Amino acid sequence: MSKSFWPEKGLRRTGPRMVILSVLEQVATHVSVPGLVRLTMSVQPTISPSTVYRNVAAMTDAGVLHSVDYAGETLYGLSMTAHHHLICERCGLLWELPAEEFDPVVAHLTARRGFDLSLAGQVLHGRCRRCAIRPLPPVRPGAGAG
Repeated sequence: MSKSFWPEKGLRRTGPRMVILSVLEQVATHVSVPGLVRLTMSVQPTISPSTVYRNVAAMTDAGVLHSVDYAGETLYGLSMTAHHHLICERCGLLWELPAEEFDPVVAHLTARRGFDLSLAGQVLHGRCRRCAIRPLPPVRPGAGAG
């Protein structure tokens, strides 16, 4: 990440922030703050949990990180490029879909429905390829009825 990036975002380039970015780049997915605490402390044991929490909040406010709510938990990822999130409802896999891959859907919604969809940050639920080919377990009669 270039040195000019930090002042543009209104942030100073600090050691803890660089460790958090490095960890997120390495895991290449979204992580909860407790998960980031564990991962950053495994790289830099002197970083305190409160430092991680404070820096994640500051980096999110500045647009360096973004959050996505999943299964009752807030996960954080890098905001380097515009993207959407695909979440498998069966296995929980979460991955990023570059915004440009979703552009045809956005164009269709705008042209046919007059709906102006936000260009990034959509959360799309479904089943991943692996889970889609596995049959769903049979539903017991009365299961789920309340």
